[in-house]
Amino acid sequence: MRIRHALAAATLGTTLAFGAVAVPAQAAPKKAGTASDDVFYTTQATKQYTCAKTTCRVKRNLFAGQPLSISCYYVGQSVSGNNIWYYTTTWQYEVWVDGYTPGQHINTGADPRPGIPRC
Repeated sequence: MRIRHALAAATLGTTLAFGAVAVPAQAAPKKAGTASDDVFYTTQATKQYTCAKTTCRVKRNLFAGQPLSISCYYVGQSVSGNNIWYYTTTWQYEVWVDGYTPGQHINTGADPRPGIPRC
């Protein structure tokens, strides 16, 4: 919801500045089955993998500040002393991309984040 509010505020600000007619911005459709409406962000450039190990195939490179949703967590390979991985979903080129992302690189506040179920 926070992204929708930010987009709406940006649209309104642009409308007031240029006198144009406001058209509500539409966010990407929400993928069913996510644990919450919360949006999390990567803290640095990282990768999304097919499993919870850095030796697995890379599905996608993520940039620092990449928004993503989390469905569940998994205990996997330790990355910088943290063995929590999240099954994440991101929106890219009009398709959903999902895979495992190291918890060390996501701003969850605690690993595992309370309220997110184990995979």
